Amino acid sequence: MLKLSAFLPAIAFAGSAAAEAPPSAQRYLFYLHGAIVENQGPQGVSPKYGRYDYPGVIGAFRNAGLTVRSEVRPRGTEVNAYADKVVAEVRSLIASGVDPSHVTVVGASKGAVIAALVSTRLSNAKVRYVLLANCNPWLIRTHNPRLSGEVLSIYESSDEIGGSCAGVLKRSPAVTRFKEVRLQTGLGHGIVYRPLKQWTAPAIAWAKR
Repeated sequence: MLKLSAFLPAIAFAGSAAAEAPPSAQRYLFYLHGAIVENQGPQGVSPKYGRYDYPGVIGAFRNAGLTVRSEVRPRGTEVNAYADKVVAEVRSLIASGVDPSHVTVVGASKGAVIAALVSTRLSNAKVRYVLLANCNPWLIRTHNPRLSGEVLSIYESSDEIGGSCAGVLKRSPAVTRFKEVRLQTGLGHGIVYRPLKQWTAPAIAWAKR
């Protein structure tokens, strides 16, 4: 079996204001970014949506006192392999004594596909997820997600890619808590490109509840 470490760098700590707390007491947040960061780096620019402020998103979570784990994924990262990697990281945290409810996986765009696969494979009732801007028929048809744990869906009403996760929820009996936030910013899929309070605030509240 090919080891993930052979082609994917380890998920790195991005740092946190909570780093002084004992590891078991910290609130951990895995942030999984959109595809443009794979292709162009942490501040890639879309002609339609502008600059992707990856450092700003990480900073918003760090400033909220969360211990952030994130990285710039390699170009062309395969979502199934990367989901397995995140599952292993989460299981390692739990095995070390971290309460599963202190772990939140946030995925934006392509990252939301990975987060949905993590939720499907981890099957832990207490781990939390935020799915941002990539629930759609293609996700169901291609990846057959069956979510578990506590799931927050956030989508922009004008987004041409990601919509409501209600269809995914119907096929996910292992979800223990679900909430959905519908935004109306007019930014379309561009909401994932910057740390807008409209989505970072509910995501942070979900992680810290």
